[in-house]
Amino acid sequence: MTNSTWIDIPAKDIRKWISELLDSGKFKLLSTLTGYQDGSNICILYHFHTSDGAVNVRVTLPLADPKMISVTPILPGAVLYEREIQDLLGVVFEDLSDPRRFVLPEQWPQGVYPLRKDFKTPKEEQYK
Repeated sequence: MTNSTWIDIPAKDIRKWISELLDSGKFKLLSTLTGYQDGSNICILYHFHTSDGAVNVRVTLPLADPKMISVTPILPGAVLYEREIQDLLGVVFEDLSDPRRFVLPEQWPQGVYPLRKDFKTPKEEQYK
């Protein structure tokens, strides 16, 4: 059985924490980056795994202004995950190396985020 550790950190410290994990030499792989809405907040989870266990780093952002710095300058493999979270939850990643849409089509309306709890599925007539 493997160990799993959860760490909550402020958004402003994400690069520092990720750099420390990478510099430790134990965690080299970001297995995934996920996000979800929790009431009036959006939580971003960075999941790092090794054969010995996992470290999960959680950042909580206010739903009203979900902005944070991108980790792509130190962890380029996070770019697709951050783009996905940007599309689906509306998190703005500052310094994101490639801010184009990833999941949603370019014509998708601004300010509409399918993984937020207030999202309403468009009526079928809108697709005709």
